[in-house]
Amino acid sequence: MSSETKTITLRDGRTLAYTEHGDLSGQPVIFMHGNPGSRLMRHPDESIAESLGVRMITPDRPGYGMSDFLPKRTLLDFPGDIEQLADSLGIGEFAVFGVSAGGPCAAVTAYKLSERVKAAAIVSGASPVDRDGAFEGMNDAFRAAFQISAKYPGWLLRYFTGRQMAATLANPEKALEVGNTRRSAADLALLENPAIREQVIGYWQESARQGVKGIVREAQILASPWGFRLEDIQPQAHLWYWQDDTAVPMQMGEYLAAHIPNTVTHFLPGGGHLSFLTHWREILEALVAG
Repeated sequence: MSSETKTITLRDGRTLAYTEHGDLSGQPVIFMHGNPGSRLMRHPDESIAESLGVRMITPDRPGYGMSDFLPKRTLLDFPGDIEQLADSLGIGEFAVFGVSAGGPCAAVTAYKLSERVKAAAIVSGASPVDRDGAFEGMNDAFRAAFQISAKYPGWLLRYFTGRQMAATLANPEKALEVGNTRRSAADLALLENPAIREQVIGYWQESARQGVKGIVREAQILASPWGFRLEDIQPQAHLWYWQDDTAVPMQMGEYLAAHIPNTVTHFLPGGGHLSFLTHWREILEALVAG
């Protein structure tokens, strides 16, 4: 088992940082973190992946953690980084597992690298928002974040996001408490676990190592058209959503299920935006079985 940070140099000269844990000779699953997030995002119990024979590989996306920022990047740019990472590790086929903002990254990787992606898990993952009813069931804070990201220029978004992130990092425990007003009962219960609180704070802190350029650019990407048709995703996609999640409501999963051809839906009662942690084993089991 290993969780040390490793890096590769991409063809355009950028550094991409990643971690690995679990069974390093096992079936590769490339994990795609949320926003804010980083290569440190994972289940606190790393033995789950190891017990399932899963090699978990988690890269920082451009501008997060220790991966270099890529100006003007689009969603369609991301699979190129994943392809180069897999090549550098000698990996042919792999599964992808994206949480929250990482869900669209998993979807686009399955689309562009369909010959290499064995299966995809899109877990509480945002759907395209250039459609009617895209924000139905979403809490006011997340709805405002999407709408502001679509409307305001990058320099202004960086200013306000930087101030917000500075306050969060200065007192992360207070930031967690402030966010509790929009969290589900299941999420509140999970955050009572000290290991999970430490894990969440850790990946928050690392996400802004270089500032907030990566966080802001990704918010702009998620608020924009994705640039490809969901109907053209070929690998099987497991969709995991929870009824009480108001950050990424279940209707987003239902939209993906109606447009991605080969899906297995896991639409579950209760839960919340952090329920991927309580279902970590089941999500990985479904991926490696596929």
